[in-house]
Amino acid sequence: MALPRVIMILCLLFLCLVNWVGESKNLKIMIDGNIYTLLYEPRKVKFSDLDILKIMFHSNQIKHCGNSVICYLLKMSALDAQQLNYVVRHIDITYNKPLKYENIYKIIGGVTNYGNTSMQITLYGVGTDETTKTGSEAENGDHENGDNKMGINLLHDMTSNEKNRKKQKKIDKLLNQMGDENEIININDNLFQETEFQKKCINYFTVIYTLVKIDDKGHKSIIDEAFKQEHKTIDVEKLKHLVNIFC
Repeated sequence: MALPRVIMILCLLFLCLVNWVGESKNLKIMIDGNIYTLLYEPRKVKFSDLDILKIMFHSNQIKHCGNSVICYLLKMSALDAQQLNYVVRHIDITYNKPLKYENIYKIIGGVTNYGNTSMQITLYGVGTDETTKTGSEAENGDHENGDNKMGINLLHDMTSNEKNRKKQKKIDKLLNQMGDENEIININDNLFQETEFQKKCINYFTVIYTLVKIDDKGHKSIIDEAFKQEHKTIDVEKLKHLVNIFC
């Protein structure tokens, strides 16, 4: 059996995990007059929910992201699993911040590059920092009027976190109410802009998938220009901008 076909079968086997990680959404996002297809997985995965025997290895994140990529491609190509016509050529994962046992993250990404027969999809494993200062952290500052300062800081942090959670719930509600994933979201909406500046996103890891399109015989196939125009490549900085909004 040809190697590409083996890889494709392995990709199909990953589909059995889709119910566990939750189905990805393909969001149509408008930025600066251009429309991009954003991969957005709404479910937040707790690191401690992963296989404890492999918790120190990157296989869990690769598996998680792999499921998201499969859903993303199937929806973009309007194909079923048996017709999936992309195979993985290379996977590059970079950890930007150590994942701790209690950390929670979700997957956001998009197409960042095309070749004649290949494409790159960049994914980010991101979470939000909703921690508040503890008493010991407050004591490291100025001890003068320490009790009052600590109380004010804690109240400010708790109020800020509550506002962030409410805004995130509004975004989640908006996305859940969308009847059609092809509905275009204008990122200049005040709700999205306010959310970006009032949240602190944490990028735990970045995964870049290099995929190759193949035909029925396993040979490389040209990616149609129409497909490239419908699902435009997004600049990495713009993608990070979206990550900061939806994290």
